[in-house]
Amino acid sequence: MKLFSLALILAVCCFLTNCAPPKKGYQWTIYKVVTVTGTKPYSGTDANVYIVLRSGRHTSNRVQLDNKYNDDFEAGHLDTFYIRATKFATITGVRMEHDNSGNSPGWFLNKIVISDKSMMRAYEFSCYQWLARDAADGETAKELPLTRVIQL
Repeated sequence: MKLFSLALILAVCCFLTNCAPPKKGYQWTIYKVVTVTGTKPYSGTDANVYIVLRSGRHTSNRVQLDNKYNDDFEAGHLDTFYIRATKFATITGVRMEHDNSGNSPGWFLNKIVISDKSMMRAYEFSCYQWLARDAADGETAKELPLTRVIQL
């Protein structure tokens, strides 16, 4: 019964996140990803947002962060996503990016927190920068190093 429940949860998570299978030769797991959008004027984005997890030289599949039927990444909001991605013993960095689409594509990302219940850890990645073609450095992607590890 537990195996069936886990398979059902994974199937629903995969459906909701449009996830790709893990890279060949790797196992996968479900991560909880929380994004914190800044409170500056026009901090939110209408663009499609993606994440890639890193562990040393290894990277996960690219996963879109999207809660269907929700207006994600609004100014001052915390958004929670469940993604299926490559299982790593530790996460050392992330790449956050968006496709610059929509009416208001610029995004001010404060931070993200990724929880890995199987390892009893959460990883925090601070950003506090614009991902926008018309602000700061003009980049819509950022490589974020690990800020801190939180034991769950």
